[in-house]
Amino acid sequence: MQLVRIAGPTDAMRRLGEVAGLDFERTSARQVNDGRWQVSGYATDDALDELAARELDVEPVVASDALDEQRRELYGQIERVPDEEV
Repeated sequence: MQLVRIAGPTDAMRRLGEVAGLDFERTSARQVNDGRWQVSGYATDDALDELAARELDVEPVVASDALDEQRRELYGQIERVPDEEV
């Protein structure tokens, strides 16, 4: 799983919900120029393959290994916080 930005024409972007393994935030959508939109989301390797097959532009933001490390660090910090502070 990695954090990515996805861009493409309006029609293709409307069908992102069909891509298994892709979790994107609709509120992150922004129009980048006439007829093209961009969203941010988390994608599995299979989802990335599907996005490429759909000829959408995919820009990695955080690679999967870096994302895994960030999650481990965050969860470790949460575990160290005393219950009364949570």
